[in-house]
Order: sequence, then C-alpha cells, then structure tokens
Amino acid sequence: MNRLVEQYRGPLLVFFNNRAQTPWDAEELTQEVFYKLSKCKFTETQQYPESYLFTVAWSVLRDRDRRDRVRHRDKHDFFDDVDEELLREDSDSLEQVISGEQCYRRLIDGLNNLSPKARSIFLLNRYEGLTYSQIADEFSISVSAVEKHMMIAITKLKKAIKD
Repeated sequence: MNRLVEQYRGPLLVFFNNRAQTPWDAEELTQEVFYKLSKCKFTETQQYPESYLFTVAWSVLRDRDRRDRVRHRDKHDFFDDVDEELLREDSDSLEQVISGEQCYRRLIDGLNNLSPKARSIFLLNRYEGLTYSQIADEFSISVSAVEKHMMIAITKLKKAIKD
C-alpha cells in the first residue's frame, strides 16, 4: 500500500484539486480513497490498478457531493473567506464581544422556552428556509396556524433578547 500511496498520491491530489472547493478537501478526499482501498484489500498486483483507483476516486467525489447537497455546504462560509479585519484583535471591543455572547445566550434561552411546535416552525422557516406552506404541509396544519406560531415565536424571542 505504501508504494501505491507514493505513486498515486500526487495524481489523486491533482484530480481532486481540480474538482474540490479547497486544498483541504482534496487532501481529505485523497486520504478517503486510500482508506477505502485498504478496507477492500486492494493489491498493487491487480490488473489495471490505476483504473480501479480512479473509479474509487470518482465514487468518493460523488459521495462527497451528495453529502454537501444534503448539508447545504454551498451556504457555508469558509474560514479563508473571512475578511481579515474581522480577525484583528482590536476590531471588536471586549464589551461588544461580551454583549454579543449575552445576546446569543438570551436567544438560545428564548428558543428553549418556546413550545416545541413553535420552535420547530421558527427553525424550519428561519434556518432551513422552508416556506409557510411547506411547513403547514409538514405539520398538517393551515398556513394561518404557521403564521400564528411564527408571530408568537418572534414576539417571545424579541422579548428574550431585550431582557
């Protein structure tokens, strides 16, 4: 297996770098290929090892793409994309950081104090992006009932943040 890694690590990295979002993704996908090969008792003496290796690589890439779609990875922010000014220590005062943390804790407490249905409806709308009609279908309730739960949730969360 070591000979295989030495021989194909570079070509696999190039393959994944051309298709992955970050160099870390390419490295991780390359490692996953070798892991899968070690699990299936792949040997270097097999006929057409390069063909099999890249078939596994395509499979790993498709699996990653499926996972990324399910997890909405395209909506995630990567650390490299963060504005450097945000990383400077002096950009936020200690009071702003503490105030932000306190506001976040109050928001979480407010969410925890909502009824399970209102919390679920709020999170589905605001964080999962579902429309009121999609949520109504999910819970088998009317759209106006979803609106009512959202109004209650928003009112209680605003109050929790202000307190």
